[in-house]
Amino acid sequence: MSELIRQYLVSAIVIASAWAPTAAGISLIYGVLRYPSFALGEFMTLGAYLTLGLSAGLGLPLPLSALIAATASGFVSLAVDQTAFRCVRRAGILPPILLSLGLMLILQNVVRAIWGNGSWQLDVPLARPYQLLGFTITPYQLITIAISFVTVGAAYVVLLRTRFGKAVRALADNPDLALVSGIQPEPVYAGVTFMAGFLSAVGGVMLGLQSVLTPLMGWDSLLPAFAIAILGGLGNLMGAGIAALVIGLAGEYSLLFVQSSYKSAVAFVVLALILVIRPSGILGGRS
Repeated sequence: MSELIRQYLVSAIVIASAWAPTAAGISLIYGVLRYPSFALGEFMTLGAYLTLGLSAGLGLPLPLSALIAATASGFVSLAVDQTAFRCVRRAGILPPILLSLGLMLILQNVVRAIWGNGSWQLDVPLARPYQLLGFTITPYQLITIAISFVTVGAAYVVLLRTRFGKAVRALADNPDLALVSGIQPEPVYAGVTFMAGFLSAVGGVMLGLQSVLTPLMGWDSLLPAFAIAILGGLGNLMGAGIAALVIGLAGEYSLLFVQSSYKSAVAFVVLALILVIRPSGILGGRS
């Protein structure tokens, strides 16, 4: 039983690491642009499939392929924001939501058109698991945890310590005061959407390292990612990381008591109970 508990802990941390970057992107978009972006799940898919194409198709090393894919996804996110979304910026919350739903369907079907509806795997060599502090963990699980931590942590530092980050926080806290203070919103919005696309693509690559790639992998991860963003406190990247771990632990350890088909339900029960106690999320109000 103790071995099983340790393995569930590893699995929870790994799946939380794959979900956390996308949840951070969702939280970032909502915190600054004030709408939930349903397209970010498909940026997970786009990042994973672009990595597949660059590594398997062009023969590039997987780390380089992942970096190029995440950067390209960020620029796609930026380009769509500065064209389509910019036109409806002042039209309320509904038009951006509908645009994000349309973008979600477009990206999903672009992936289907190029790679088909089948399953793919990233071309990684087999690696034996090894013991680390009493836990059995594979190298790819360790890589997933490390990259997710570094990526989300770097985004948090950028928002906390840089001039761009100060502008982001000013627009998130009080847009009118930020405009009066001379902050130009569009460059900030461009940077935020690039970061969200980049983070989501990183999450997709990390998820692809742990499972197969399918055109619906982003769609399947969208609801957990939104749950994590809400639980962590919308607009709070650190909260998204903590909430990802909470949801991951709740889902994995529920397997000790219920069948695997109920795992998601248990995780969302935990989500509901926490939000009853803290409606603004774990770190809500501490952006």
